[in-house]
Amino acid sequence: MMTNLVRANLSLLVASALSLAASSARAEPPLRAAPPSDEEVTRRIAFLQTRLDRGTPAANRWWYGWYTGWSALTVGQGVIAVAVTDPGLRADAAVGAVGSSLGLIPLGLAPFPARHAAADLRAMPESTPEERRKKLARGERLLRESAESEVLRRKWFNHVLCGTVSTGVGLVLALGYGRPVTGALSATIGIALSEAQIFTMPTAAIDDWKEYQSGGGTGSVGQPRRPAPGVSWFVAPLAGGAVVGGSF
Repeated sequence: MMTNLVRANLSLLVASALSLAASSARAEPPLRAAPPSDEEVTRRIAFLQTRLDRGTPAANRWWYGWYTGWSALTVGQGVIAVAVTDPGLRADAAVGAVGSSLGLIPLGLAPFPARHAAADLRAMPESTPEERRKKLARGERLLRESAESEVLRRKWFNHVLCGTVSTGVGLVLALGYGRPVTGALSATIGIALSEAQIFTMPTAAIDDWKEYQSGGGTGSVGQPRRPAPGVSWFVAPLAGGAVVGGSF
């Protein structure tokens, strides 16, 4: 039973990650039919570079924070499962380690362009008008993909997936190992952590892309926008202890 539920949850996570990856690869027609002047191209590139630079720290903090948190939960519970001799605690820790490892799949498989978009754009040359036009096209695509990734990670199916995976882990403990209390606790905490991961994700690229589409970046470089999310923390119990993590 445990194997079947884990396989089902793993399939859902992989499908979600692949959906996120496929969305980032979708093509979109140019913003305007008439080509902008070289002066306007330069202004737009500056806007795009500025906004992508601003979004990078928050994107990295969110991604590395949650990746580290899920990894710590997985390794910590795996160590406990090997170290303890009590069958109940061993089951709690082993199943918990498997559940935590599933949280790494969307982070590892689905791209999060906001982490590297600024560096990718900066690396492109812009010495000639032709190079600047290519850089502008690349910058538009990077900001659009960053916004699409953030929108997609907040879609309703992510919440359903989180609930399904966490409930499945709880059922494995409750029905497969006769641990209803820890099963219910594991499901509740799993849902809470997954929802926290969704709601603490930076969304700056969404606002920046909307602003760019409305004004093309002309005259908007350096203007303030909504600040990135602040610090968020989570506490998750392990067998015989607890783990604290966060995104900030």
